[in-house]
Amino acid sequence: MSMIRLPLLSTLALLLILPATHAQEMVLETDDRRIYATEGEYAFYREMLESAITDEGLVINAVGNIGTMLERTGADLGGQTLYLHGESLEFCSAVYSRRMMEADPHSIVFCPYVIAVYELAAEPGTIYIGYQRVPIVGDEASRKALQDVEDLIDRITNNAMAF
Repeated sequence: MSMIRLPLLSTLALLLILPATHAQEMVLETDDRRIYATEGEYAFYREMLESAITDEGLVINAVGNIGTMLERTGADLGGQTLYLHGESLEFCSAVYSRRMMEADPHSIVFCPYVIAVYELAAEPGTIYIGYQRVPIVGDEASRKALQDVEDLIDRITNNAMAF
């Protein structure tokens, strides 16, 4: 068998044993936030988000365990269970952030970047991944740098949901 056919056959075999992929859909897009949803397992998409961030050569600075915190404090505050799972992953990019802040040093307020991944208690099996959008403001250089950051965050989000 030729060297060209072997990788193709391996790829086809892998596709046959992988679970079916689920379509992602944008469920909310406003000036302030963008949220996508898909069907699947939380742990899988949480791992895919982490991989999508690190695949860009970026490091996750912190993980906010928002769902756990709300569950822990809910009893004391009389609240209901909102999330089966809910985390935010915080990261930054030296390259994108430098460009953004060289264009406008006040853009420091847009760093770090945060993407949330969560599963609502009322919708088990639906996984959401979303982020707060970067406002595209300032002069031309600032607007370009901020748009690049927005594109990076959206690319990471879409790559995480591509499976």
